[in-house]
Amino acid sequence: MLRDSILIAAAFTDTLAALILQDETGTWYRDSSGLTSEQLAGLEHVLSQGPMEESGAYLVKEYGLQVIVALPLVDDCQRVIGTLCSLSPDPLALSEIQQEGLRLLAEHIQTIVTMDHQKSESRTTPRAPTAASFVPGLVHELGSFIFGISANLDAFEARFAELEEVTKYGANIRRSLDRMGDFIVELREYGYPQRLSWTVLELEPLLQEAIEHHRPMAARNGIELQLRVEGSLPAINADQQSLQSTFVRVVGLVVQQEETGGRVILSALSTLQGNRTVIYGHLDFSSTKFKDIDPARLFEPFYFRVSGLGRLTLPGARRVFEAHGGTLTAGPGPEGNMRITFMLPSELTYPLRSASQP
Repeated sequence: MLRDSILIAAAFTDTLAALILQDETGTWYRDSSGLTSEQLAGLEHVLSQGPMEESGAYLVKEYGLQVIVALPLVDDCQRVIGTLCSLSPDPLALSEIQQEGLRLLAEHIQTIVTMDHQKSESRTTPRAPTAASFVPGLVHELGSFIFGISANLDAFEARFAELEEVTKYGANIRRSLDRMGDFIVELREYGYPQRLSWTVLELEPLLQEAIEHHRPMAARNGIELQLRVEGSLPAINADQQSLQSTFVRVVGLVVQQEETGGRVILSALSTLQGNRTVIYGHLDFSSTKFKDIDPARLFEPFYFRVSGLGRLTLPGARRVFEAHGGTLTAGPGPEGNMRITFMLPSELTYPLRSASQP
């Protein structure tokens, strides 16, 4: 399908066409219509240097080619994954119809790459049921059940309000219903998260908000709660609401499990992963409730059993991080404790440098 897209681009614009796709490790797809292997390699080198406006003259001088249009391709996380180019030996201008057609073709290529990535991920990573109607249907049925029980409990308590035993047992039932209601909210957000709204933002304020949100609870329970950020963090492309909520919930889950006198530390720094700057961070804690937990299974739904809200917090958080092109994992931490680690890619505004380039 990618090869067909290149041929369509060349035929539609009556120019030479090239497609180069890249990730953190370098170029993983490179093809063209009308370019020699030497010209295509030269184009790849130019794209790895930065925006095309600064590099077009190099192509003209070295290979006798003019870059007519260079359309950046992005994935569903708004990260640049490659470029679709229209080239010609002579300067020319594409019509508005040709430019629009090339733009639509670029969107089509983005869809092809995204679908291929999703298929690859589903083959290698175990997932919960993905039927679009499964979780919404389950949430609806459980919600209807709770509503029915709650309504009957209201009527029962009103009818026999003078009986002390009714009040005592009714309060116990009410607490159980509230707990189930909280779980349904968590299940709804885990099963079918809302559409993300992308924007460029700074991560440190989100981390600070997560810490400050739980500082009163930590103080009440005698827990030391810290945020450690090493150096300045690069901007990221993210949905602020979902990512901020995720950090608040993950930090809250850990603080709730921590024993009095314990310490919870959220750390973050900027580092390189391949050719991409990423934000690497981790959450260290000393709670013994994580001691016999298998880190490889921590993010399975219902594997980590806690009271009340939280049984889907970590699985849901992993989905949010993966939707942002990042990761959320668990492994050994200091002093034999567990550590939850996250990675988020920085904002990228131009194609990645090829792995073969310095």
